[in-house]
Amino acid sequence: MAGKVLTIGESDSCGASGLQADIKTVAALGGYAMTAVSAVAAQNTRGIAHIEALAPWFVEQQMRVVLEDNDAANAGGLAIKVGTLVNAGIVDAVAGVLDAYQDAGIPVVVDPGIIVRSSVASVSEQIMDEGTIADLKRRLFIRARVLTPSLRETELLTGMKVRDMDDMRHAADMMRTLGAEAVLLKAGMAAFAGGEKGVYVAGCDRTLYLLATETGETVHEQPPLDPARTLGLGATLAAAVAVSLAQGMDVPAAAARAIAFLHAAAAAAAETPGARPLHHAFSSEKAALHKSGKA
Repeated sequence: MAGKVLTIGESDSCGASGLQADIKTVAALGGYAMTAVSAVAAQNTRGIAHIEALAPWFVEQQMRVVLEDNDAANAGGLAIKVGTLVNAGIVDAVAGVLDAYQDAGIPVVVDPGIIVRSSVASVSEQIMDEGTIADLKRRLFIRARVLTPSLRETELLTGMKVRDMDDMRHAADMMRTLGAEAVLLKAGMAAFAGGEKGVYVAGCDRTLYLLATETGETVHEQPPLDPARTLGLGATLAAAVAVSLAQGMDVPAAAARAIAFLHAAAAAAAETPGARPLHHAFSSEKAALHKSGKA
């Protein structure tokens, strides 16, 4: 076991996203996961029926006792992943703890967690109000080693429409200007028609990721992923980046590893009545089969 991750976010009752996806991801990549629950979601593969936020003081207490137990002010091999925080009170509570430990140099990965799936219409909906989003940008971006927004979250955070790679670059620069050291922007099912300057089209044959850092950018291409039919994509990507940073990787290496893990786990996902949960344990399962001589 190498590397510890404290992840803050919602508990998902169907186990496909949120803290459950984080724990599975960190464990699959050889790390140890610790949690602070921000909210509890009554959720299945078809969507969220209800989400109940916890008291901000209790979210803060969960973080503090875990960090004190791990001597976070002096500990290496530790990262923090921030997911869905639901409201401004929780954002402020989490930011207050991060402020207290800012001198410890703990890498923080922020997955904005603005979008959730509604079980009423099986579509994505915005869970945070505008005030909470503004608080998120003001209090947490400044602490982010890596920010991992989806395409729609990027548009909500920047107020701009993202239609091509130039827009992606501009949006990433805007978010870095707000304080994030690096931005890993997920393009989902969108891709370019007719080259880099083309317009996004649905039903494409690739998924694009743009990693923007102070030293430059990297574009990763992967097979298509349909976010409407796959659960836990955002949580898994951010958690994989966090555990990789905790294990000593730099940001470009952590991003590349996280993207590869995400797509391998998605490729192994099983069909369900709703969207498909990722199979985070695919690597452990494959290793066990090889050890037993059955693969």
